[in-house]
Amino acid sequence: MKTLTFDIQINVADQLMKIHTNLLLAVILLFLNGFLKAQKPVSDTLAYAKKFETNKEKYIGRPFSLLLKDMTQLQFKKAKSEIKEDDNNTLPSTLFKFSDKDINSANEVTFVIKWKPNDASTTQIEFFQEEHNYGFTVSERNFFEKKIIKDIVVYK
Repeated sequence: MKTLTFDIQINVADQLMKIHTNLLLAVILLFLNGFLKAQKPVSDTLAYAKKFETNKEKYIGRPFSLLLKDMTQLQFKKAKSEIKEDDNNTLPSTLFKFSDKDINSANEVTFVIKWKPNDASTTQIEFFQEEHNYGFTVSERNFFEKKIIKDIVVYK
């Protein structure tokens, strides 16, 4: 009887060891996968942004979410929208910046999106700009993602 109990304990210990080993291997693989897919640093922000301006035909007439999805190496940090009283086009364009500096800072790479006119209210984005100090947060991202791009201009 002691031998049977001892054999069962060894089998249970072996099974637990296999589970721990498999779990450890899975965690290591997930970590490596995330590490390999991590964003590569961009050494030239202007050149990176200009690639999107050069290929703007891919984005014109399409939702902003497509552009955001393709921006894998660098994301916008700040956004400032031009808001007008014009009923036909209350939101003609938005300036996007890649740094956390003040939105009006000079000598920063500026990514301008001109939007296709629509009659959507700008109240929400006006509130977000004031509330988040022009930060490009999830709220702003959600607001803009379905907007249709009319043109893209990049400058420094």
